Amino acid sequence: MANEIELKLAFPPAARAAILRHPLLANAKRIGRAQTLINTYFDTPEMALSARRVALRTRKAGKLWLQTVKCAAESLGGLSSRPEWEQAFNGSFDFSAIDAPAPRRLLEKHAHRIVPLFTTNFRRETLLLTPREGVRIQVMIDSGEISANGRVEPISELELELETGCADDLLAIASELATSLPLLPYDPSKAARGYALFRNESIKPARPAAPRLDLQAAPLQAFVGAAFQTITAWAANQHAAIESDDPEFVHQLRLSLRRLRSLIRLFTPVLPADFVSHWQAALAAEANSFAEARELSVLCTEVLDAASEGDSDQRLPALRSRAQSAAAAATAAVKARLGAAGAGVVLLSLSRALHALPTQTTQPALADLATQALHAQHKHACRCFAKAKAERSAENLHALRIALKRLRHAAETFAPIFPAKAHERALAELGCRLSELGRLHDLAEALPRLADWASEDPTLREAVAFVAGWHAATSLKLRRRILPRCAELLKQKHWRA
Repeated sequence: MANEIELKLAFPPAARAAILRHPLLANAKRIGRAQTLINTYFDTPEMALSARRVALRTRKAGKLWLQTVKCAAESLGGLSSRPEWEQAFNGSFDFSAIDAPAPRRLLEKHAHRIVPLFTTNFRRETLLLTPREGVRIQVMIDSGEISANGRVEPISELELELETGCADDLLAIASELATSLPLLPYDPSKAARGYALFRNESIKPARPAAPRLDLQAAPLQAFVGAAFQTITAWAANQHAAIESDDPEFVHQLRLSLRRLRSLIRLFTPVLPADFVSHWQAALAAEANSFAEARELSVLCTEVLDAASEGDSDQRLPALRSRAQSAAAAATAAVKARLGAAGAGVVLLSLSRALHALPTQTTQPALADLATQALHAQHKHACRCFAKAKAERSAENLHALRIALKRLRHAAETFAPIFPAKAHERALAELGCRLSELGRLHDLAEALPRLADWASEDPTLREAVAFVAGWHAATSLKLRRRILPRCAELLKQKHWRA
């Protein structure tokens, strides 16, 4: 059995020539000639192998024909490691060389029912990098397509595979390449993409789920694991946002960055001070670069669409057109940014920083750190509430909203310290308050922008006045009741667990 350690990066097909011209690759040793690789992936008709995260393929490269079995990869920020068994293929499958009992039993059980599902056909150029003594990294540049059931999807990937060295060597090379090339970390394997194509599944936004921590784990190790889980969602949404016009990808991308900042805040007592200061600032800057697209999407869907329910005189079409044009331009700017050189550097650099964190340090028990972090976020939320109560400005209500978001992230992250049912109820109530504060914030952001558009174009004034009036009554009621509701929420003993 071999154990691959690899890092996959996606690039626009048009960038292939620039990649090959990069000094690091142009001067690298070439391993053989470019090859056309035709891979056929197999499974049972009901896909019993993929359900157990086992992939079976044959590969034709010239006269060489191989059988390969791979098991599920563990991925950390694009860096993955997976068990693999490869042998010659003579036209019939042979699983006798697989030395892991579970996948071998699975394959032998279903051997008589295995059928071809999809094919990947791509041209591969292979290079060898030796950046320092003791380090050997294969670079594979793949261009081609995946085909299944008459549907086709392009392949445009650069893979770094470690022969000798450590994980940081891969990440260092990837960071150097991504600085001047449009390379983004990309976790899905060709097999995973092929299965999705076979099932005719569309790409869905990756929601950064709250980690479920083991309270017996060391805090620093728990932080690194949770951070890499979130980085996986970041990478998925970052790549998909280039291909899709769905604003939800940008939204989930920003949520991934927000959750990473929250994790850093919660685990600050066990993190180096320079790590905290640098990455809080870097992740905030990254998130802010997508803010315009998100705000315009919300303006269209949450503000204008809601008001259109009462627009019997059809005053809104021109205003909606203006908003949709602005949103489309902001989305195009996001796509251009993510497709440009350097877009993958922040993610890769954070992955390197996480791998470099010290492991042998004196750390408090995770349960104690969780309790302290939760108390700190609760106190901060109470202070923000007091300010909002003293002066109910949009700025203070927004500060309260951010504080409650941080409280929710803390409660979700450290869920194991709470009784489960009570925690679900408390989080549901907290979610309601955040939705209400979010609506007020959306209006506070949208209405000044609409007013500016009306100043620039007098024909929009009546529509903007109608939108402001439509939302005025409900938002006034909400402003009156939101603070009493937040007071009830913050008084709950639950948050002092």
